[in-house]
Amino acid sequence: MKAACVVVGLLLALGCASKPRSKPNAIPLPKPPRPVAELVAQLTAPDPPSRASAARALAGAGEVDSGVIQALVTARDDDASEPVREGATWALAHVNGGGLSDEQQFNSPPKILVQPKPQYPYYAYQNKIEGTVVVVILINSLGKVSHAEIRQSIPHLDEAALACVRDWLFEPAQRGGKPVASVAHAPVTFRIY
Repeated sequence: MKAACVVVGLLLALGCASKPRSKPNAIPLPKPPRPVAELVAQLTAPDPPSRASAARALAGAGEVDSGVIQALVTARDDDASEPVREGATWALAHVNGGGLSDEQQFNSPPKILVQPKPQYPYYAYQNKIEGTVVVVILINSLGKVSHAEIRQSIPHLDEAALACVRDWLFEPAQRGGKPVASVAHAPVTFRIY
């Protein structure tokens, strides 16, 4: 896990199994659709949707240099567009090399306020499929989950995990006394009692 991600200890238990847990499948980030240099240049485009798209695409770049990090920090801090700030926050949480520590990302991490339990899918329940789906979430400056992606999949439980975390509500992370977007890993556990 990256230093910029807050590991949110949000294990949700729904029971005890009569079969062993399903082993999750790792889901990697998609690679950028264009060269990193092009995406970094796009971070200064005149239209916010183009900048936001470039920022999100950089999340899958893997190892990047300090110039890419600085361009993302600039987009995260100085842009007037919330989607661009969120996209840059998402990318900063995922890239390697020159990444920022939690202290550089924000002064206080997000805190869970509302955490509904997941609804067990009928097929999964009937077939005693259980385990933990790991979802990476982007928490916006209002404390809502604005983006969620599966990182460890259990196919028959994934959609229920995504639906669950989209309903979570947080006190947003703070930086400089202001609410800011943040990224967290949210494990959603399904167990049958």
